[in-house]
Amino acid sequence: MLQAIRERSQGVIVAIIVGFIILTFALWGVESYISEGKRVVVAEADGEDIYLTEFQDTLQRLRRQAQQMMGESLDDVDWNSPEVKQRALDQLVNDRLLGKLVDDVRMRVSDAQLAAQITQIPTFQDDNGFSRELYQQRLPLIGMSEASFERSLREDMVKGQLRIGVASSEFVTREEAAFVESLREQKRDIGYAIIPASQFEDEISVSDEEVARHYEENRENYREPERVRLAYLQMSAADLEDEITIDDATLRAYYETNKANYTREEQRNVNHILIQVAEDAGDEEVAAARERAMTALSRAREGEAFEDLAKELSDDVGSRTEGGETGLFPRGVMAPEFEQAAFALAVGEVSEPVRTRFGFHVIKLKAVEPGGLQPFDEVREQVASAYRTAEAQKRFFDMAEQFSNLVYEHPDSLDVAADALALEVQRSELLSAEEIGQQFSDAVAARAFETEVLVEGLNAEPVELEDGRVVAVRVVEHVPSAIPPLDEVRAAVAEAVRTEKLRERTRAAAEALGEKLRTGASVAEVIEAEGLGWESTAAASRTSTDVNRAVLRAAFRTEVPDDEAAAAVITVPIGRADHAVARISNVRTPAAGELAESDVGAVQRELVTARATLTWQAFLDGLRLGSDVEVFKDRL
Repeated sequence: MLQAIRERSQGVIVAIIVGFIILTFALWGVESYISEGKRVVVAEADGEDIYLTEFQDTLQRLRRQAQQMMGESLDDVDWNSPEVKQRALDQLVNDRLLGKLVDDVRMRVSDAQLAAQITQIPTFQDDNGFSRELYQQRLPLIGMSEASFERSLREDMVKGQLRIGVASSEFVTREEAAFVESLREQKRDIGYAIIPASQFEDEISVSDEEVARHYEENRENYREPERVRLAYLQMSAADLEDEITIDDATLRAYYETNKANYTREEQRNVNHILIQVAEDAGDEEVAAARERAMTALSRAREGEAFEDLAKELSDDVGSRTEGGETGLFPRGVMAPEFEQAAFALAVGEVSEPVRTRFGFHVIKLKAVEPGGLQPFDEVREQVASAYRTAEAQKRFFDMAEQFSNLVYEHPDSLDVAADALALEVQRSELLSAEEIGQQFSDAVAARAFETEVLVEGLNAEPVELEDGRVVAVRVVEHVPSAIPPLDEVRAAVAEAVRTEKLRERTRAAAEALGEKLRTGASVAEVIEAEGLGWESTAAASRTSTDVNRAVLRAAFRTEVPDDEAAAAVITVPIGRADHAVARISNVRTPAAGELAESDVGAVQRELVTARATLTWQAFLDGLRLGSDVEVFKDRL
């Protein structure tokens, strides 16, 4: 299998690393297949060097993950903290030590396992699955030979097997899971008032002395990141499509060769009513759900409008507002039982109740769109578009290899590649690493700040972006990181001081109001006297949407006296400078027998996963303690 995949190997290999391929695997493969030029060592792990370029790549990947999870709330100041940098470096050290361990214990992945994994990588797949041609075309673009890519993948897979072996011994009892689920399902009565900072705005003044003092105490908060101006080349298959000439004869030939792409499957559009019931529900629950479904069927057959019945009876939130309509779908999309029933109906016919893993469905066929080969004249524009795309991709792969070779072979200039391929060398504004990541990708940002690129002025290795572009950059101007003088950031510093004062003022007001409630004053009297509004929610859960999120989280962290008449009163900071005072009472925790077995099972699986993660981390910590690791933090 591997020998067949290796056929027609490309010649010159240009070092281009594309992280998204390696990220498809269970462990992070942080292998560096770049030229062995001058590189800065930031750590040593049992005698193996870890380079600054690898650290920067890993840091950018971690940042991208954080950005996906936190969105705009990601704080760049926090991101540049020593803790985050340490996490990225730990990732690299652990990877090195794991590699040495699996070698020492002679863990192996067979050729058959490796080949099976390669065929599952989306990058090497087309509409028909694994494509040997794509495999051969794309590996030169990512700077790897078949042998180096397979070696890297094999190492990742064997480390994944080690992790599974270490972590799979963990278990959680049902009693433990039931205890956690009972806490999750706990209910509390929550009332609160928000004290807005805006009502104290006129009381706050900021002096020049306070601004200067705050600036001196928090200088690092105003540090501007280092920035670079880039010269860059970029190309993509999409840019080449306009150069592809077409005529009817060519398009008809392409159409004949690719008839499968223009053969439409039969599709059906149905309305359905779903009566939900869990797969593992007891006999009584199943019988009750079936009876509800039969009632819906009887009403439909007696002449009631099916769409109205769906709006009234269906448990499918996604479709019931549309009368239970699914929209057109082919075979292979819906649950097998649902599909079999839908494709057996005549238009207007209503099915008997059909059970799937979601529950019981009553289905009415609304429309059928027949399948078959679409005539050429009907799909001519689609054929033309597909032909242009296919031909552009062929040209792109040829040009991309030439692009990479020229950038690599002429490291002091992008002009040679630009002239040879009729491309334009473009220039960016001054950009930080974050801004480069936004305009291009995190991989490009990492390349731009490599030593040989930033300091020596060489071309960075080309990078293939997720949108299909290949980009090569060089640094033409570098502005180091610096803290601007106070006069340049005075407005921002003054606003920070004002916000701190407002926050403290609203906190004091909230504490005073809370103290009144703790000493027995009635909520109505206190809130009315302060001119505030009071929000109250009975039996709020941890996921309640009608309680302010900050208040909700604080309320469920607060210990409440067991006495039913007692309550806990807390203050909670909200947003920029607001504060809330909240009263929590009437805590109700369900007994184990009141919990749904499926929910307890789900918690049990979550806890096993969490414990497995902790076990794996403990294993890594132990491995590191027994190894010789040296970190050069001053080089980060």
